Amino acid sequence: MESVREEGTTIDRCTGCGGIWFDSWEAEDLIEAENGISVDTGNRIKGMQMNKIRDISCPRCGKQIQTVSDREDPTLKFEICTDCNGYFLDAGELRDMAHVNIVEKASESLFGKMKQFIFGFQAMHMRDLPRDK
Repeated sequence: MESVREEGTTIDRCTGCGGIWFDSWEAEDLIEAENGISVDTGNRIKGMQMNKIRDISCPRCGKQIQTVSDREDPTLKFEICTDCNGYFLDAGELRDMAHVNIVEKASESLFGKMKQFIFGFQAMHMRDLPRDK
């Protein structure tokens, strides 16, 4: 592992596979940062191959880590330590999570604009309709 500092956050990146170890909330901080995902320099194909390995110990506490799915995109799987709350993303997975985050924000923005339009439309046109008595 090598320590890499980006956007004020220090993460640990595997020099062999390009995967990244994050302490609690570090990935979220990097995804929100402008150039945060630049730490994910590993080969995505190798990351997909490494994702098949299940017998992995936590680099912090040595306990067995568990594979889980991202709640927003269940196709994204990563490893998490339930003891120290750190997690490991294979090469390419941070970029994938950032993409899901961007799509989610765009959807929320679009939904918000649609709501504003509907409320505005109703306010303008509903007052002209006859009311039931």
